[in-house]
Amino acid sequence: MLRRTALSILLLGSFGAAVAADLWPARQVSVVVGFAPGGNTDMVARILANGMKAALPVPVVVENKPGAGGTVGASSVVRATADGTTLLVGSQSETAMLKANRAKPPYDIDKDLVPIGKLMDYHFVVAVSKTLNISNWNEFLAYAKQKGTVTFGTPGIGTTAHVLSEHLLSSIGVKGVHVPYQGAATLRPDHIAGRIDFSIDVVPLIMPLLADGQLRPLAVTLKERDARLPNVPSLVELGVFPEQYAGWTGVFAPKATPPDVRAKLL
Repeated sequence: MLRRTALSILLLGSFGAAVAADLWPARQVSVVVGFAPGGNTDMVARILANGMKAALPVPVVVENKPGAGGTVGASSVVRATADGTTLLVGSQSETAMLKANRAKPPYDIDKDLVPIGKLMDYHFVVAVSKTLNISNWNEFLAYAKQKGTVTFGTPGIGTTAHVLSEHLLSSIGVKGVHVPYQGAATLRPDHIAGRIDFSIDVVPLIMPLLADGQLRPLAVTLKERDARLPNVPSLVELGVFPEQYAGWTGVFAPKATPPDVRAKLL
C-alpha cells in the first residue's frame, strides 16, 4: 500500500545521512494529523514519524489535532513557522477536495500549503454492524429503502468518506442522517454496536473487524473486487457508482517552507 517513492524510503528509516549532518532540523519536528489517534491518517503519520526518529538527531512527535474534517490540524500547520519542523500528514479531504466541499474554507490549499509527496493509496468498503442481520448488498438496499432514512458515520464533515456516503445514498434514492466523528477510530465502537446503520471505511484498517464478524462488508469502491474480499462486489459492478473511488495520504508543509528544506524531505 505504501508507495515506493523517495518519501517511502524515509518511512523505512533510510533518510539520507547528510540530512542529520546539516543544520536542519534545529529543533523538534512535529507531524500533525487532523484526526483522532487510531485512524488511517494517524497510522501513516506514525510510520513516517518512526522513520524520521531513526534518522534525525531531534525528537519527532505526532500531534493529533482532530476536528472539522481534518481542517483544524491543517490550519495549525498553515499558521506554523515555515522551517520544515511542522508537517501535515493529510488526505484529499482537507487538501485537494477542500475548495469543492466548503463555501468558506479556512485556508487555501494552493496558497497556504505545499505538497512534499504521497505516502499511501487506499480504497474503501461499505460495511454494516452484525447487529443489523444484513449479510449482503441487496439486503442492505431493501433495508434502506424500507426505512427511508438511514444513519451513517464518517471521520468528519467534508471527508472523503462523507462525500462517498452522500453519493451512495443519492445513487440509491435513500435519505441519510450524517453522524460526524473526530476520526474513523472514534466512530467504529458506535458502528460495531449498531448505533449507526453503515459507514464507508478504509479497507486495511477495517479488515480485522470484518474478519471476526463484528462488521460485515457489503461493497468496495474499486472498479473490480478486492482480492482480500473476493465475495464482496464493487459499487461499479453493482451499477451504483459510475467509476471507482480511492483515496490517498500525503505530506504537506507550510507554503513558505524554503526549497532547500523541502528538498531534504524528498
